[in-house]
Amino acid sequence: MQPRIPELLRLNARIFLWAVALNFLWEMGQAYAYTGMPPSAFEATLMCAQASLIDGLLVLGIFWAGVAVFSRVDWIGRPGFPGYFFMVVAGILVSAVIELNAVYRVEKWGYATIMPMLPPLGVGVLPVLQMIALPPLIFFLASRKSRRADR
Repeated sequence: MQPRIPELLRLNARIFLWAVALNFLWEMGQAYAYTGMPPSAFEATLMCAQASLIDGLLVLGIFWAGVAVFSRVDWIGRPGFPGYFFMVVAGILVSAVIELNAVYRVEKWGYATIMPMLPPLGVGVLPVLQMIALPPLIFFLASRKSRRADR
């Protein structure tokens, strides 16, 4: 059974809020590996906050792409191998497209020499790991409440 609209809105809100919070922590933690950060800590924090809001929308995009692929809104509750595989592939694609565009096309930011690189893609390892590691955790946390209600 598919969730009703209010339940779906709450699930989207939980996904977005968890995504923004966890991605903000990740963004702050990896800021040292980028060039082009503002000189003040306040401005750098604002830049990371803005990036985490965009990351939250990207994670929602991965969720809804999964809904389209699996034809189930609840695919994140028990994703199994297909769901995790989808999250990894989607995370790699999303992060690679964004990084390739931002670093090489519009030059919005760059990589410090400390950033480990993914040779086949020419992008940093940290942003790719971010979109591989965080969505499964975010989806787990966001779907926890609905699983508790099922018990």
